[in-house]
Amino acid sequence: MINRYQIIRIHMLLAAFLLPIAIMYFISGALYTLDIKGHIDKQEIILQLKQPFAPNLDFLTQVTKKSLLERKVPLPTGEPTLKKRHGTYELRWGDLEHVVKLQPTHDTMTAKLTIKERSFLTQIMRIHRAQAGSVFKVFAIILVIGLIIMFATGIYMAQAVPKLRQPAILAIAIGLLTFLGLILA
Repeated sequence: MINRYQIIRIHMLLAAFLLPIAIMYFISGALYTLDIKGHIDKQEIILQLKQPFAPNLDFLTQVTKKSLLERKVPLPTGEPTLKKRHGTYELRWGDLEHVVKLQPTHDTMTAKLTIKERSFLTQIMRIHRAQAGSVFKVFAIILVIGLIIMFATGIYMAQAVPKLRQPAILAIAIGLLTFLGLILA
């Protein structure tokens, strides 16, 4: 059986470990709620192709890579993919900081290259919305599980102290009623 000291220790270690990422989620959530989402620099370039635009990942990746290197734009670290959009295909290639799209134009011998560079705040917002890759998704799940354990251990500790038992039950009831009131309003 786990004793009270072990519960307090688990609670403390989880709180200390999860605090930095929790602060990032709390602040980015508040900024997102206030519609502060960061900035994206966007460049659009029409490229001349040596062969007609076709849904060929290798060909489109090479065209994109060459164009980015010529412009001294860093290559995204993610993997390029082909996406079907609006009855045609486009190459998408991105990471947390950059995203590049290569789309066909009305002329099959040209393509539109769109280069987007996200500000630091925009990158944080992508983490908040679970759009920053698998590692951040796993960490978000760890955060959720850790917070649930912290809430449970906090309530357990309050129940173990007679002076805190009734205020804890009252706080849970008020929190539940407030939540239900907001949902039903």
